[in-house]
Amino acid sequence: KATVSVLYWNWILRQMQRGDVLAKAGKLESKLKGKVFLGGETPGQEDAKAFQDLLGDNVNVARWARHMASYTSSQRKGFPSEPAVTPKPVAKGTPAASAGKNAAVAEKRAILTEIEKQVQQKWEDSKAFDIDPPKEGEEDNGKFLATFPYPYMNGSLHLGHAFSMLKAEFAVRYHRLQGKRAVFPFAFHCTGMPIQAAANKLKRECKKYGSPIPNFPCGTPKTFQITSEKLTLSWVPPTATGTTEVTGYDLLIKTDKDWSVHMSLKPEATIIDGKNYIVAELTDLEPKVKYTFKAVTKLADGSTTESKPSEQITLAQPGKDAKGGKKGKPQEKAKIAAKTGGALHQWDIMKGMGMSTEEIVKFTDANKWLEYFPPQGKADLKKLGTCADFRRAFITTDVNPFYDSFVRWQFNKLKEGQFLDFGKRPTVYSELDQQACMDHDRAEGEGVGLTEYVCIKVKVVEPLPEVLKDIGKPVYLLCATLRPETMIGQSNCWILPEGEYGVFHRDDIAVVCTQRSARNMTFQRLDKGDEIKDYFGKLEKIKDVKGKELMGATLEAPRAPHKTVHLLPLLTIKMNMGTGIVTSVPADSPDDYAALMDLKTPEKRKFHGLEDSWVVPYLDPVPLIDVTIEGVPTTKCAEYLCNKLGVKSQKDSEKLQEAHDVAYKMSFYHGVMSAGPYKGQPVADAKVSAKDSMIAANEAFVYHDPAGHIVSRSGDECVAALIDQWYIKYGKDDWKKEVEAHIKDTLVTFKDATKEQFVEKVNWLKEWACSRSFGLGSKIPWDEQFLIESLSDSTIYMAYYTLAKFFHGESNLTGLEKSPYGIKPEDVNDAVFDHIFLNKEITAADSSIDQNVLKEMKREFEYWYPMDLRVSGKDLIPNHLTMSLYNHAAIWKGRPEMWPRAMYANGWVSVDNEKMSKSKGNFFSLERACGEFSADGTRFSCAYAGDSLEDANFEIPTANNAIKKLVQLLDFTTQFVSEKDKLRSSSENLFIDTWFDNEINRLATEANEFFKTMHYKEALRCAWFEFLGIKDTYYDILGNPLKAKRDLVEKWINFITVMMSVVTPHTCEQLWSIMGHTGTVMDAKFPTGVSDPVITDKGVYLEKVKKTLIDNSIKACKKKPVPNTCNLYLATKYPDWKLKVISILKDDYKSNDATFSKAVMKHFDAKTTTDADFKSKGAQVGKFASVIKSQVTAEGTKAFELTLPYDEVSLVKEHQGYLLSKIQPITTLNLFLSSDEGVPDVNSADNAAPGRPTVAFCAK
Repeated sequence: KATVSVLYWNWILRQMQRGDVLAKAGKLESKLKGKVFLGGETPGQEDAKAFQDLLGDNVNVARWARHMASYTSSQRKGFPSEPAVTPKPVAKGTPAASAGKNAAVAEKRAILTEIEKQVQQKWEDSKAFDIDPPKEGEEDNGKFLATFPYPYMNGSLHLGHAFSMLKAEFAVRYHRLQGKRAVFPFAFHCTGMPIQAAANKLKRECKKYGSPIPNFPCGTPKTFQITSEKLTLSWVPPTATGTTEVTGYDLLIKTDKDWSVHMSLKPEATIIDGKNYIVAELTDLEPKVKYTFKAVTKLADGSTTESKPSEQITLAQPGKDAKGGKKGKPQEKAKIAAKTGGALHQWDIMKGMGMSTEEIVKFTDANKWLEYFPPQGKADLKKLGTCADFRRAFITTDVNPFYDSFVRWQFNKLKEGQFLDFGKRPTVYSELDQQACMDHDRAEGEGVGLTEYVCIKVKVVEPLPEVLKDIGKPVYLLCATLRPETMIGQSNCWILPEGEYGVFHRDDIAVVCTQRSARNMTFQRLDKGDEIKDYFGKLEKIKDVKGKELMGATLEAPRAPHKTVHLLPLLTIKMNMGTGIVTSVPADSPDDYAALMDLKTPEKRKFHGLEDSWVVPYLDPVPLIDVTIEGVPTTKCAEYLCNKLGVKSQKDSEKLQEAHDVAYKMSFYHGVMSAGPYKGQPVADAKVSAKDSMIAANEAFVYHDPAGHIVSRSGDECVAALIDQWYIKYGKDDWKKEVEAHIKDTLVTFKDATKEQFVEKVNWLKEWACSRSFGLGSKIPWDEQFLIESLSDSTIYMAYYTLAKFFHGESNLTGLEKSPYGIKPEDVNDAVFDHIFLNKEITAADSSIDQNVLKEMKREFEYWYPMDLRVSGKDLIPNHLTMSLYNHAAIWKGRPEMWPRAMYANGWVSVDNEKMSKSKGNFFSLERACGEFSADGTRFSCAYAGDSLEDANFEIPTANNAIKKLVQLLDFTTQFVSEKDKLRSSSENLFIDTWFDNEINRLATEANEFFKTMHYKEALRCAWFEFLGIKDTYYDILGNPLKAKRDLVEKWINFITVMMSVVTPHTCEQLWSIMGHTGTVMDAKFPTGVSDPVITDKGVYLEKVKKTLIDNSIKACKKKPVPNTCNLYLATKYPDWKLKVISILKDDYKSNDATFSKAVMKHFDAKTTTDADFKSKGAQVGKFASVIKSQVTAEGTKAFELTLPYDEVSLVKEHQGYLLSKIQPITTLNLFLSSDEGVPDVNSADNAAPGRPTVAFCAK
């Protein structure tokens, strides 16, 4: 094998894009230098494994092998190398040693994986998760129904799904251990746009590029690095080229002339951040020239494909970098093309899922997705050990006739209850899909809504700017504002000098605004006054203009205090918001005030090319609102706040933001108009009046704009459109009040922050477009031209779970196969659901379903409902979860006992503190996670990842450590069973026996509470980490494992087996069997027991004594002569002077609300105290007082206790031998009472206190 140099090694590290690896490079350098490591044209398994062992389990072996194999012989010759050397013996920390460590994990993982297969088969055979209501006369200890939002089936399930889903699954397992009938139904969501959009995208690709193997063009050339002399471009090679090979590339170049071939390149790629790129270096370009590039892929059959053209690129100017760099120095840092590379084709995505080219073509039919992914998802969930009752599983859309009937029934009920309406409403809209685009229809911008502006028509008057003189009709600027009532204080209008604007036709006038806002307006029928158009999106542009071409224009602004104002520059205008032109009200807006004050100086005006007459007459803000801020009345709140906060210019962005927030809040909500037609009115009321008045006078119109960037699943940027649609009337007052009361008074949310979000969102959620023209789903029953969108068909389906086993059974997700109860789809209608869900009468004429079956279905629903728990990621609080509450309140109106009882929300999960990403290699499908970490290892790390609304972290080392510890527990249990007859069985109890039993009970009780409240990380602390710890301590103190008491060890094993079955059920099921129990561990009862805090304290004390001895012995043994004797001083009570100190501190602490006063330490000053005892002890008094104060801070009032509730002397004597064994090479441990006469070390004895022994070492 070739020897790999340090330079090459470090280069490889950079290519793998592993931040933690880069940190290791320096440490590894000395170990790797001069040693045989990796290399060779065809890296073997040993090569790849050694690399993985060094970098950790995150690095994919196969990817590394492919990476190494991608280099040709000629490329490898360019790698620096060193002379081969004879390998040295393996030492700890070398790759081979690491290989042994990882091999051990793999071996243990294989043990768990085999157990998991056996246990899952046991569950499958026994129908362990098929939970039904009790039969007549059967015992019933209550029920628990938990659900998780059915995942979308446009791909495989992944670790993010598992993290949230397991919160619910853990809860189900826990409640089953409480003796309840706990059920976890699961289903698969297919409604809406994601599947349809992906299928359509694939269909377009096949049509455009061919199938089954398409011939894709390469990526668009991007700037990789640029200097004043050289431009380096990179682009992504084509991911598929039909059945032919790439022979090379031509780089085309264009300036003002036609395209021409600038250079040709070979097909070999360069690896950047683990990805292949074609790299071209251009050194013959002219400065200041704008170039555009395209890449042409040349194929073996003589055909070619062209990339899209690049953006215009100009060489950097020499000597103009920030630090005055030399000519040729890169003006920009290298830009990694991986972040801006070619867009991923749908075909590539499918290929990445492991599909064959023949299979991929089938997915152009959306129904194929419904057939393929749900069964795969079900299999993956079973592999994880999910305790789902899959008899209740189904897919959505009208492919499933039973679920389709249910959704149609739900919408009929909403219509009957007048919770639906129809009409034109402003809605986020996809032009490509030609329909509304709500949250789950989006690729980007989930949760982004619309902003309502009042668009002011500001007339441009003579003298017209040169660029507008040929328009031939009146020109108006369109200024979007949120505050029409402030127009009476306008001083000017703002525009972005470098902004690209357009002049557009609008009836008999022309308007100026951004291209984006003009497009938006056409979808709101605003491009031709109020005339309704029969088409969307067609712009009638007259010309393009730059903002600077309009600078200084004279304007007539409606309602302004000045006859005319001018258009001035504002560099902070956002072109993707509003219309790109804004009004200026410097009395009320801190941003406007700061920008106008910047123009106060002649130098600034000259810099922008502004005439004094455009600015100077308008510098004094016009008062318009009376408001009191922090007790100070003002009519110019912007000026007041800018002066108060020290805003010097527009660049003080943080201060301006604070000023803006305060000004808006105080002015709008607490201000009163001080001028204009609405003088004396509250500002909030004046806003409505001003808006209505200006619209009526044709001075303005309402304009809606997306509040952020929204992209549909089909890939187009969405607009705000006024369309005919069905919508649900969320926010309706009486409906909202009912839901809000339920949230505040009844709904359990586990975290205050979650409840606060629910209260906020129930007031935020308004009219919701629930109809679509395109996609997958159920049709609106009375208007079948529309489909029901994906969030609206998913609000009460938890009720459908209770009936799904009657329709579907184990393997009938679509409902198209025979029902296990003989129910036909045509027999399921509104009358059936009315009867089951709403207690309405039903007759044989209403449905041919057997009456006994109907009775059983009704009983099933009434037993399981309401839903006890809903678990979801926090992103669903604003939509799905809040909508679910609304819809339950609508369908079961007046019956809050049927509404959800609890909702739990969590953050998103990362892997080793990095967002999951396929490009980083840390994206884990459920299948991959179970393969790499085992099911129980995956479940454990998910449980440990975190339980708050903050984002959680799945730690790979935690999963690997869990694997090792679980197998160790299996080995320990197996050994116990084989040797238990040798263990101690007498009735005699040592203290350590009593303590062990007490701690088993205490930790089980604490774990029970944490499992109950869904604090799973804390539950693991008690049921796993500390539980393992007390067993280790028990055996450590005993010294000999055969001295362990048999019944206690058996109790410990049974307790950990049952408790941990919530998180690691496969291992615990195996433990249950090893211990000789029958049935399943899931039917055991969660362990409980009574604990004594005094016994716990004794254990803590013993551990503290051990630590004190160890810490002090280490220090003592570093000195000469090395001691061999330790004297341990114990105190059963405090001397009188210390009692007096404690009393003074205790009284001071109590009288100062659990804090110490600053003056309390004066009592203990030896120079000023009048207390004789304190004077005699000198500085000792103050030192002792400081110690007690610090102990109170750490332990609370427990530090004031004068005696211990147990005999510490007897406790230490009982464990004297054990304590001595911990401080070798000390051979003697002597115990003394601090009150004894003639103790060897008086100072150490004096410092001892009850519960706080002191030590001294000596050599004898």
